[in-house]
Amino acid sequence: MSWHSAYLALPSGILALLLAAGGTAALRTGRLLPTQRRHVHRVGLFGRAQLVMAGAFAVLASSAFPDDPALRNGIGVLAVPGFLCALVLVVLSRHPRRER
Repeated sequence: MSWHSAYLALPSGILALLLAAGGTAALRTGRLLPTQRRHVHRVGLFGRAQLVMAGAFAVLASSAFPDDPALRNGIGVLAVPGFLCALVLVVLSRHPRRER
């Protein structure tokens, strides 16, 4: 791993750990950060979104380790669907649940 790719791996790894901790806390205790409490209506879904985003950032951080540039780019591209799925889950968590 060269320093050219290490500048992306370290912040992505730290952000993955922080998002995993926040998602786990949201799922287990139902607590969110104070800035998020007003906007989120479904805490469990938001916690799952944070865990999916943490996984995407972990994949992005691991893309810095292979020496082959094509493999490195391919692993980085695999993180994009994770980010999109997390975005959909965040948007859904901000809408109140429909009553039947």
